Amino acid sequence: MFYRSFIFFMLFRFLGFSQLTFNDQNTNLGTIAETFEIKGDVFVKNNTTKKIFLMRADADKGVKVYSSKKTLQPGDTCLIIISFFPESAGKFNKKINLVTSDNALPYQITVSGNLLKLKTDDKLACFYFGNRKNNSIKANTEPIVVKDNKEKKDNSNKIPDNSSQPKIDTIWEKPPVVIKETDTNELSVLGFKPNNILFLIDVSSSMKDSLKLPLMKLALHTLIDAVREIDVITLVTYADSVKVIKEGIKGSKKEELHRVVDGLKAKGLTKGNKAILFSQQLAQKHFITEGNNQIIMATDGKFRFYSEDQNTWAQKQLDKKIVLTTVAFGNDRDAMKNLKEISEKGEGSFIQIKKRHGSEDKLLEEIKMRSKR
Repeated sequence: MFYRSFIFFMLFRFLGFSQLTFNDQNTNLGTIAETFEIKGDVFVKNNTTKKIFLMRADADKGVKVYSSKKTLQPGDTCLIIISFFPESAGKFNKKINLVTSDNALPYQITVSGNLLKLKTDDKLACFYFGNRKNNSIKANTEPIVVKDNKEKKDNSNKIPDNSSQPKIDTIWEKPPVVIKETDTNELSVLGFKPNNILFLIDVSSSMKDSLKLPLMKLALHTLIDAVREIDVITLVTYADSVKVIKEGIKGSKKEELHRVVDGLKAKGLTKGNKAILFSQQLAQKHFITEGNNQIIMATDGKFRFYSEDQNTWAQKQLDKKIVLTTVAFGNDRDAMKNLKEISEKGEGSFIQIKKRHGSEDKLLEEIKMRSKR
């Protein structure tokens, strides 16, 4: 009897072993003064070496659940959106069981709290929990992912054959939600892929010009304000040597990133070709599968990227392709031609900044274009 119990216990532990990770599975919202609707998001990451399918979500009555994708490749991050209208004031505890292909047991997500007063109309903004700044989420169709507890549930939790993608009709590849862009500078989580951005910044003496470095800093500050928790930022400078200032910093650490940008000073000679190849390897270190992986090189272009450098770049791309965009300062015709050619080799954009007006949004526009889903 003891032996069979031990075997069952070990089997239960094996089947229940978590291979998906959540930023928060048990959200306690505490005391809420007044609201009409409660909604928010949970981030899910696949930490395995195999793809995982999100099969369905069984939730308490009245709870709606959406997903930004149904198939998570290794390293992928997915957004789960939860929304419900409280039926009355008082304590609440909503449960969602997420059924996936990697686990025989569903993952449980809970949202609890105490509502003091129920708003009877939608004139009061909803109570939002989660990580996005923009919390205006509107469902344009009724979700089919949620099943009421009163209905008979399928408890078989069948795991699909990973050799081919299963038919999944209870979760949305593109969820029926629209994030209202009240701030045009914001990168919405559902609208844009995760970004792995390496800023390669020329701090050589030629960048001391009264406009070049200040304009570059202005554009960097604007972009830093917009990046999200799921974005990864690396800052590298180069002149007579290449220096890693900050590596793999989450976009949520804005104060730290702003301080680094403010501290940039121009000095030394330019060795841009070596800096590009070094940055390629560093960007590949933080590569995001199905994300935007990009080097943005800010310079006045007074260096050469030789044919042997281009061959080295191409050979190292392999299955971790990095896009190289050049941001050019100044009016030197040869330098601009050089940077345009480099961006073409890197399959990126060529952006020339000549004046202050409009320059602050150039980097953000580039990132939005590259990461749009």
